[in-house]
Amino acid sequence: MIVFGPHIDGYHDVADQMADNLRRRAEAHFRRQERERAQIASAAEFEARRSRIQQRYLEALGGLPTERTPLNVRVTGILQRDGFRIEKLIYESVPNFYVTAALYVPDGIEKPTPAVVFAHGHADSGKSYPVYQSVCIDLAGAGFVVMAIDPLGQGERFQYMDAETGKRLIAGCTTDHTHAGMQFTVAGASIARHFIWDLMRGIDYLETRAEVDADKIGVTGNSGGGTQSSLLMMCEPRLAAAVPCTFIMTLESYMRTGQGQDSEQIVPGCFAHGPDHDDYIAAMAPKPVLVGSVAYDYFPIEGAMEAVKRAKRMYALYGASENVDIVVSNARHEYTPKLRQACVNWFKQHLKGEAPDFKTGTPETLPEQELWATSKGQVLLEYPDSLTAHHLNKRCVQKALRSRKPLSAEKARAAVVKRLGIDGDRSRPIYPRIIYEGSADGFGVEKIFFFSEPRIAVTGVFMRPAAETAPVRTDIVLFDKGTSEGPERADWMRERLNAGVQLFLFDVRGTGAVAQRAFKPDREPYTAAYKMACDAMMLGVSTTGMRVFDALRAYDYLKTRADVDEIGMVGFERGAVYAYFAAALETGTACVQLYDMLGSYQDLVETRYYDRTRHHLDILPYGALSEFDLGDLLPCFEGRGVELISPRTATGEPMSDAQLERLFWRKK
Repeated sequence: MIVFGPHIDGYHDVADQMADNLRRRAEAHFRRQERERAQIASAAEFEARRSRIQQRYLEALGGLPTERTPLNVRVTGILQRDGFRIEKLIYESVPNFYVTAALYVPDGIEKPTPAVVFAHGHADSGKSYPVYQSVCIDLAGAGFVVMAIDPLGQGERFQYMDAETGKRLIAGCTTDHTHAGMQFTVAGASIARHFIWDLMRGIDYLETRAEVDADKIGVTGNSGGGTQSSLLMMCEPRLAAAVPCTFIMTLESYMRTGQGQDSEQIVPGCFAHGPDHDDYIAAMAPKPVLVGSVAYDYFPIEGAMEAVKRAKRMYALYGASENVDIVVSNARHEYTPKLRQACVNWFKQHLKGEAPDFKTGTPETLPEQELWATSKGQVLLEYPDSLTAHHLNKRCVQKALRSRKPLSAEKARAAVVKRLGIDGDRSRPIYPRIIYEGSADGFGVEKIFFFSEPRIAVTGVFMRPAAETAPVRTDIVLFDKGTSEGPERADWMRERLNAGVQLFLFDVRGTGAVAQRAFKPDREPYTAAYKMACDAMMLGVSTTGMRVFDALRAYDYLKTRADVDEIGMVGFERGAVYAYFAAALETGTACVQLYDMLGSYQDLVETRYYDRTRHHLDILPYGALSEFDLGDLLPCFEGRGVELISPRTATGEPMSDAQLERLFWRKK
């Protein structure tokens, strides 16, 4: 079978076209927002913009929990150290959702003193990570109460454990976060909402402590803890000061690095509507914020400098430009001693009104097990019935599904366009290039490419039955890996061609002959497909929608051919999802066949250990399940056939008839 060579047989370089398309879209938003910032001339104008950004931000996260339920705090142990004690805590940020923490309380407190919440970066050991212990020890030594809180998937809060063996089933905190995070994404929320809420409930607890001055609470954290600090700064008015470290940059500088980030670090729509990173800083204005950066970081130092520069202009509207600053350590990605010292001095100056004269040393840290708040080192082993982030998301989705009403065909199509972010122009003329005509295995073959939108080349192989067989239909075929999968599907194609069906094997962007080159680290789940899906989500669109648009343009192209009459749509695995959406929108398609397709978004959300190699962000547009499951689109196919061939569960197993009835072929 015929396949394309590199660069579409030498005709066009496509290795970066998808990433470049996303970057151009983003840059248009970045330039617009630059103009908007430049026009802000008063604190009132800034506050109006800040309020809009905060509202969009909370909506993008799916909102925060609204009820401050009992914390049920347990102090499970106390360690006396030199000049302070450590109380080992467990609390419930929502009922039956346990948070482990360490509270550092200086000795000799005679009146309420300032406190600092410490948000931990991506270290599996969480609050026990020696570098993070050192920050907490220095702060406690300077007279601050410090609350170090284990994030989801870290410390004593691994979210995927085998209770019988005590082994972790999804290893690595970043993968832990993103595995659950993708389920939040398709439901229309962000797992970040629980990172933030855990910290906010920690502040609730600090307010109950007689040792704490509730009007003087700060936050700091490094890397992923810098992320959490920034996210908290956007929505927590009780913060009096902040020191986010090794995270602040600009979204544009981040995008240019080509790096992926964890689910909690991706804010849907932020490229288009904010917040950019300077907005996280300015969300605190005019309260004091020190940005901690390292010069040799993979988070660009140039972006950090630019973010602080932008924020200073907003602070100047309050006459408080000195309340925002940056400290840079000549080091790689870490909460370095220089940043630690600067953090302590910033809080001394701004929360205690003291001279910034603290000098750090080499604090004596504790072995991980000594800081355990649970006896077994893991919440899920101590409390086997504890909820996880997966359970919380599943609960929200099931509640929403109970109130969702069936969609008409018109409303279903509108919901697909909206949730997938399909914004291309199908009226643009198509100028196809037929770059090869010949035969293969006795069938006529053409190699074709055209531009589905400006600067996006798509490719296809058009195949005709043998001369003695009259064509009965032409099918657009979307294989999971595009046309490069053709040789593996030779028997299937031969059978179809012998039955008189013409085939247009088609590559939507990022697949087959138009695949995007790999990004670092290029390991599951942080692949080029994941990175581009995240970038699209931050634009307020989706790579799912972009590929569906390409499939629609394949239909538009075939309609220009004199040798094509009736057109069907066929898809395999992820290609089946694109084919299904495209056929739902294009009523001119005669039929659709779907092989090995994910049967239900609801099933994916409800399945704790879904197969993320099969079901990834490239088929999980943000918020789709908040309006429709895949089966809810069936009204779009009235009068046409939809054939499901071996539909798949979230684990990749064949879906039973009973599951289809419940999750796909819903009663309308």
